Amino acid sequence: MKNILIIAALSLPLINANANFFLPEISRDGKTLNTSVLAVSGEARNFAGATYDLSMFKQDDDSSIEYDISTPGAFGAFSAKGFSAQLETKFSQTEIDDQNSSAHIASLLTGYRVNKMMTLGLGYTQDEFDAGVDAQKLEAGGTLTFDGVLFGGSVAYREVDDKTLEGGYFILTAGMGQREKNDVVEAGVQLMTEGSDDLTRGKRFSVFSNMTKLVGSVEIDGSFKFGFGNYYKDDGGTTDGNNFTSLEFDIDGEFLILNNFYVTPGLSYASSNAPGVSEDTSLVKLGSDFGFRNAKLDASLAVDYIFISEKNEVDYDGLGFGLNIAYLF
Repeated sequence: MKNILIIAALSLPLINANANFFLPEISRDGKTLNTSVLAVSGEARNFAGATYDLSMFKQDDDSSIEYDISTPGAFGAFSAKGFSAQLETKFSQTEIDDQNSSAHIASLLTGYRVNKMMTLGLGYTQDEFDAGVDAQKLEAGGTLTFDGVLFGGSVAYREVDDKTLEGGYFILTAGMGQREKNDVVEAGVQLMTEGSDDLTRGKRFSVFSNMTKLVGSVEIDGSFKFGFGNYYKDDGGTTDGNNFTSLEFDIDGEFLILNNFYVTPGLSYASSNAPGVSEDTSLVKLGSDFGFRNAKLDASLAVDYIFISEKNEVDYDGLGFGLNIAYLF
């Protein structure tokens, strides 16, 4: 069962494109989701859509073990009279031989534009795994704009309930961003406190940056995040150190073809290094979206090659397919 959770945890983040944290999304597809209450609080879009993602991995050794991960989902956003909301829900089913694991992830992010300078946001996210791991996160924050520069901050508390442990930790985020015509750039820092009660998670710190640039018929999106700190809050529980580092990098370019059709090649990379064997992993995704859009409809099909590597030289690779359809109101 541990292998299922590792593969699922690595693969689920790939379902969503990286998005802005402080500033609302300006992606031309009109359906890229925001990742925090700060970005949602400045939102002014209305859309509803559905997704279906399928990833098929094979272990690169003589065992020929295969993993299939299917994830249907629905999402939407609403904005009116200064109020904005974003809803997302996903159901993930992981299969390996005669073992199965499922997960349900749902989030509701809301915001309110107090005036031209200030916004406030509140959000709730819940993760449920049938392996006995449940988690929920409550997030609150706000933004202030001075001379065209937006400053934002949020506080989130994530609580984890496992069969053998229970506890939580705070996530404190602060940063700034700026939009000039068709360009968006933002950067921030994030502190995750060590776990309370039985939760063994250590204190961690990260820096991140996101950008979107529109040039004629081309859109370029990129994101970067680096984290470091302690894997466990108790150093005595390890025999090979207690350091934790993580790196996430994503870049893609959207090219418009014949006004309504577009292609979006991209590269994603994620890695983490921590005590233990299966905790040291890296993941590479190389692929492209093929899409169609008009004034009201945006639909895209993703085809990706995904490679996952572990420190113990157990590797996985396979293909990922994704369908994303949204109606813009």
